[in-house]
Amino acid sequence: MFAILKTGGKQYKVAKEEKLLIEKIDGNIGDEVVFNDIIMINDNGKTEIGSPLVKDAAVVAEVIKQTRGPKITIIYKRRRKNSRRKQGHKQDLTLVKIKNIAASGGSKIVAKKAEIKEVKKETKTKQTTEKKETAKAKPKTSTTKTVSSKKTETTSKKTETKKTKTQKS
Repeated sequence: MFAILKTGGKQYKVAKEEKLLIEKIDGNIGDEVVFNDIIMINDNGKTEIGSPLVKDAAVVAEVIKQTRGPKITIIYKRRRKNSRRKQGHKQDLTLVKIKNIAASGGSKIVAKKAEIKEVKKETKTKQTTEKKETAKAKPKTSTTKTVSSKKTETTSKKTETKKTKTQKS
């Protein structure tokens, strides 16, 4: 039994107990990942081709390792201009091991994973709301500026002195 799945903008042919190096996906070592974008499934000669995806199909994999690919060196050169630029890049990758290929019942697997994630999110939101309440309880100190009143007094004195000089002459 094998399946063709789509992840990270690429398509991979996978079989059970096979290791696969794919674009980085979120998850720690030992976490299970469910792929829903299944293009084709072959089960002992019986082939299902999706248009564009096979309905209710899923592939379950376990994250083995988060790693990085080989360094790729990029060099830009403009001839006769004495202009060069060198850049390096390492792609983030994830090594996964295929545990199960489900031709039907994939939506049930996804529903179980969604419930687990929702429970984790609820516990995190409760903790953050308690912290925010304590921050709001602190009174803010207000600062008022009296600089503007001083400036008006100095300008009025200057105008008075100018008027007196013009009257004497």
